[in-house]
Amino acid sequence: MDTYKWVRKGLRWIILAAAFVFFFAANAVPAEAKTITIKSPEDLRDINWANKGFGPGNTYVIGADMTLGDGEYATCRLTKGKFTIDFNGHTVQNANNALGVFSISGAEVIFKDSKVSSTKPSVRSYGAGAIDMTAGKLTINSGNYLGLSNGTNNPCALHVGGGTCIVNGGFFYGDTIGADCTGAKLYINGGTFQTGFWFALADFGNAAISVAKGNFIGGTTTYGYHFSLGALSGTSQTYNFGKWLAKGSSFSPTFQTGYWNLQSSVTAYPTISNYYAVAYDTQTLAITSSLKKPAATAITKIQAGTTKLKPTWKRKTGISGYEVQFSTSKKFTSAKTVRINDAKTTAKTVSGFKSGKTYYVRVRTFKTFNGRRWYSKWSTVKAQKTK
Repeated sequence: MDTYKWVRKGLRWIILAAAFVFFFAANAVPAEAKTITIKSPEDLRDINWANKGFGPGNTYVIGADMTLGDGEYATCRLTKGKFTIDFNGHTVQNANNALGVFSISGAEVIFKDSKVSSTKPSVRSYGAGAIDMTAGKLTINSGNYLGLSNGTNNPCALHVGGGTCIVNGGFFYGDTIGADCTGAKLYINGGTFQTGFWFALADFGNAAISVAKGNFIGGTTTYGYHFSLGALSGTSQTYNFGKWLAKGSSFSPTFQTGYWNLQSSVTAYPTISNYYAVAYDTQTLAITSSLKKPAATAITKIQAGTTKLKPTWKRKTGISGYEVQFSTSKKFTSAKTVRINDAKTTAKTVSGFKSGKTYYVRVRTFKTFNGRRWYSKWSTVKAQKTK
């Protein structure tokens, strides 16, 4: 009996300890995101891992031009978690024998260049490609991305082989292809894509490509043709590039809506089968979007409690939702932002405010399109004091 008694006591202690662990884990405050300046190739390689104070959730600002060493594949790999990388006017490149600079294989990453220069690349690869993506989510807001040949590879600036890639801006140049997509999702909301030889943008698989806006500058072949868009098709039928156009977008007026089968029309390329190119003999193919900002709304009233505020606003149609901001500053510094992903909702109770304090409130609408939220103007600001 004594043995069973001690076993029961032991089990109770184990259950109690497990409950404490669960409680503290559930209520643990997540680590505050930091902005970290990266000044060496060694640190850039390590940002994926939770050492040296690095790891997911932070913004990494490139603090110097740097060259990453040789590697079997990409020399900076991002496998899980969220990262923001700001190239800050600097260039990150690989050594001549490495195949790529960045590999996104499961992480959620944002690339931007807050001091981007038209004459300086943000990322330059001397191998297969500047950016290689196989899984995860990549958003590119700005920057210059170059994929240059080392004499043995056919490089591109951006390869999307899996996951979802959203391009809101930037310049992408590849010696062979500006950007290519193979069985993934690629949303282009802006930017310029250029190639020295083949295609500015190419589909090499069953990809889901949607272009709202962008410029595509084709490469010049021995025959003098300029290929802006290209695709690999398993049949000899006409490839429909119109399916790439996002709703409300259109090709430039000079665009030729035909196709060209390199296999049957160009004897100089006997090894290339079932490739299709459009906008031949057209140096630049422009895709323009008629997408407009969603309509703005207005706050009609704000109900106040001791620690709660409930703003009400006018309902708008043709949108995806609303964002409401609260701040003790008229300039909305350190603002609290609440997103409502429902166009029918016109009021929201938000808590966590201090009693007897004046808060400034504003609201805007947004529409989710091509993987990006497009916002209206902010409403007129209203002030409300808590009780």
